[in-house]
Amino acid sequence: MSDNAWFRLGISELVQRYAKNDEELFFLTFEKVKDTPRDMALDMPVTVIVDYTVADPASLLTLLQLKRQKACLTLLAVTSSERIQEITENILLDSVADCLIDSHEAREKMIDFLTKGSIGQVVSKSITSRTWAMIKKNACLTHREIDLIPYIISGKGNKEISRQVEISQKMVSIHRRNIYSKLQVGNLTGLYKYLTASAASR
Repeated sequence: MSDNAWFRLGISELVQRYAKNDEELFFLTFEKVKDTPRDMALDMPVTVIVDYTVADPASLLTLLQLKRQKACLTLLAVTSSERIQEITENILLDSVADCLIDSHEAREKMIDFLTKGSIGQVVSKSITSRTWAMIKKNACLTHREIDLIPYIISGKGNKEISRQVEISQKMVSIHRRNIYSKLQVGNLTGLYKYLTASAASR
């Protein structure tokens, strides 16, 4: 998925040339994440490669929702160091991507991904910035709290989050309070300030 026609062409050629198995490959391209059919039939393993070199948190949330619905979806994001360093985007990328590749190393890493890994299987977890990794560790955030933070920092309300992650609003509210308590902030603004300050101090 990319607005860049050269990116889509390059990925298509790499997939055809370096894919490990000889099975038939179905290569679909979407210019925008919003154009991706949410009801796309993923009854077999699928790898989605996303060009994420320009900030677009809304697209990350769309992909996060798609991934929650499709268990056999592996998402590989090609991004830039600026996107990895920006803490709120890094949290979203970490939640969405199974494999994260810096755009400067994209060709070599993509070949490695296609030749050593299997299409449709998780090859590696996404790279997390040191800041986000330390926040998760030091605050002792639970898996569910880590799962909810991308939605919270995107400004979603408890009702919308409960629909998307399929838990009650009351549970979302409890998890939100626990996150704020563990990070010693009082509200969403405090959370943004905490994340920004943590990133700046590293």
